[in-house]
Amino acid sequence: MRKLLLWLVMVAVMVAVILGGAAAFLYSRTGEDALPQQPVTFGEAALEPNGWEWVVPVLGDKVSKTYQSPTNLTVQKLGTFSESVPQLALPEWVTSAEVEITAPDGTTWTAGAEDCNTYTYTQNGDYEIVVTAYQQLADQPGEPRGWYAYRAGYTMQLTPTVKLSTDRAAQGSVVAVMLSGILDGEPSLETDLGTVWFRKTASGYMGYIPVTYNAESGDHVMTLTCGSLTSEITLSVSQTQYDNIDVEADESTGGAEEYRNAIWPLYTTSEAGKLWNGNFQRPSASEVAVEYGAVQMVDGQRSGQATGLTYAAPAGETVTAPQAGKVVFAGNLTLTGGTVVIDHGCGVKSYLFGMQSVSAQQGQTVATGDALGVTGEEHDLIYELRIGSKSVDPEQAIRGSSGLQYRESE
Repeated sequence: MRKLLLWLVMVAVMVAVILGGAAAFLYSRTGEDALPQQPVTFGEAALEPNGWEWVVPVLGDKVSKTYQSPTNLTVQKLGTFSESVPQLALPEWVTSAEVEITAPDGTTWTAGAEDCNTYTYTQNGDYEIVVTAYQQLADQPGEPRGWYAYRAGYTMQLTPTVKLSTDRAAQGSVVAVMLSGILDGEPSLETDLGTVWFRKTASGYMGYIPVTYNAESGDHVMTLTCGSLTSEITLSVSQTQYDNIDVEADESTGGAEEYRNAIWPLYTTSEAGKLWNGNFQRPSASEVAVEYGAVQMVDGQRSGQATGLTYAAPAGETVTAPQAGKVVFAGNLTLTGGTVVIDHGCGVKSYLFGMQSVSAQQGQTVATGDALGVTGEEHDLIYELRIGSKSVDPEQAIRGSSGLQYRESE
């Protein structure tokens, strides 16, 4: 019995020696190359850590190795940015981050990883950015846990610039106007083409100019103001040749005043942000019977022009949302039947007319492809896309060739 106990003790000692030796070997072989290597970048320049603290597992959760260096006041110099707003890029290993930007006047701005590129520059001069990037992977215990700190200084010298998505546009299109640089106010655009809403972007503002079907062809000189900035820009509008179609004379069913009271006030209001993303979608699976801008003829005489797409939709077809947004009208109107209006933000709205029944609710948030209602036989299904009160060709937004899709990542 005594020999057995002695043998067991020797085995235990040998196992301990082996494990200890393995742990010591692994500990000695664990170096700083076990720490995250992908750098944090700002303005495409790799930031240099000026402080860190990391715990690297060596043998499960029993043995670990610590690397640390206290943060210091060393400031990495990044130079001057004169053409674009620098963006912070966090590598994949970062699970969370803290960002602080100090402006030339001493004011500070803080944000987390999700909002790290939403800072608005309102003055030129010298800035400082402090970033702390963390890796905390609770579900992967074998990975290093800790943080790197960075501190960098840079100078902003951005001159305000105004750019159109195109200098020439055909009737029925949308032209984006982009304003970037150091700005000291909110923009407005004076133009006879229609009301323009602006949305905030990482580099400035983006607005959308409607060029409706009957916009006057030729050069349109527009005046953009933003605080102390005043800039004249010219957009050349070309005439679109629309087809003539024969239609029957409308039998008046009344309801014009009801329509005006319900729909026209929507032209002047809108969500401030951009709610759409990417191409718009056809609201109907049916073919288009009447194209946007088609000249309607009754007994050889011009009676009007199509302000939207008319679909040859059979009764009972489900009508879907062309894009994400907020339903600002849902109901039945004498003139247009079941009607749904979706606000996509920035003054952009989809108007769906002619449904037999409406399933959408006013105030509801919808995603692209959500059901709005069902077609019937009494009215034609019509889809209008408007910016303010001005209609534009929905087909361009559906194809993805509209100014509404211009530099969407901005």
